[in-house]
Amino acid sequence: MNAEFAQRSRDNAILMKIAEVADPTSYDKVMLGGLMMRYHMGEFRDDIELVIRSWNLTPKQLFLQCREIWAHGFRPEHLEDEGSSWDAKPGE
Repeated sequence: MNAEFAQRSRDNAILMKIAEVADPTSYDKVMLGGLMMRYHMGEFRDDIELVIRSWNLTPKQLFLQCREIWAHGFRPEHLEDEGSSWDAKPGE
């Protein structure tokens, strides 16, 4: 991915924080899964995959876990004040 990507510096900060986690929470997993979706190739993607492997997972296993986490009602409560639309009702 291009180093000029609009969210790259924010995403890098998130990745650095997540990289320090030895026992990931649901939040950690969905954040890393989101980064994996955004970056399909390149050095940043390689860094993401290093974190995934440090958790003894493959990218496919992480995706499956993320889907299960979301399917069981996970909602990132802390994003409400940041303009997240996950909790918006139709028509709002």
